[in-house]
Amino acid sequence: MNRTDDSRTRAERAHAGVRPFQGTATRPLSCPMCGSCRVGSRFCTECSAELTPPVLVTHAVGPVWAVNGHVFTVAAGEDHRRTVLGAVARLVDETEPVRVVVTDGFRVTKVVLRPDGSSVAEGDDATGWAGPGVQPVTPAQPRASVVGVHAGAGASTWALLLDLPEAQLTDEPTGPVVLVCRSTPAVLNAAKAVIHALGTAAVSAVLVVADAPGKPVPAAAREQRVLAGAVPVVPVPWLPRLRAVAEISPQLAGQLARPVQRVTKALLGAQSNKEKAE
Repeated sequence: MNRTDDSRTRAERAHAGVRPFQGTATRPLSCPMCGSCRVGSRFCTECSAELTPPVLVTHAVGPVWAVNGHVFTVAAGEDHRRTVLGAVARLVDETEPVRVVVTDGFRVTKVVLRPDGSSVAEGDDATGWAGPGVQPVTPAQPRASVVGVHAGAGASTWALLLDLPEAQLTDEPTGPVVLVCRSTPAVLNAAKAVIHALGTAAVSAVLVVADAPGKPVPAAAREQRVLAGAVPVVPVPWLPRLRAVAEISPQLAGQLARPVQRVTKALLGAQSNKEKAE
């Protein structure tokens, strides 16, 4: 088929009211260019036409944004990444990753929005457009509270990252607790005293946060094994991005999404094993 015939065919299909995209936005049943049903997930196998163009996001001015020409406003105080990508998700209504191109002045960023609301990005503003899902991280156990064994344990940081409430050792426990301590022999020994005071049934797990890069010192490793004999222990690796951080910004939370997910999964697994043992 030559170019003239191809153009005539497309015009005839349009005149006849044939919809070029039949099926979902990510997997059309036929190619809008040549009409072939031999289509892949992104390109037509016959004419190589792109079947799923990216969603176009444009920052107009101030709080005004547009998604594929649909204009809306990001309210003051809202996280623009979540608001804009939420608008993309509602527009395409997809169950597979969606490609998004964000244009903000001269800056262009390519984003892949996953079905769970998380996103990865590359380009001029990649840090601002990559992040975790819109839904909060699933807590290790309903109504569990994060309690620091000692000052500087990182309890406030991990309570925020895990979307769990923080409590103090002096508070009366209203539910299970997740203890947080550093990986040093002294504080691990202090954690054992706290577990003894609270009772093993009240402690869901202990987050042992690395106090430095590399493996813990032998004495700390021994104390950690002893601790694991009483309650589930979840080691937390050294995360350089958390050094000297006053608050967790949405951008930083996005960068830490993977280690936070691993810690969350470990907490869920530890709690599940504890319930089976009981």
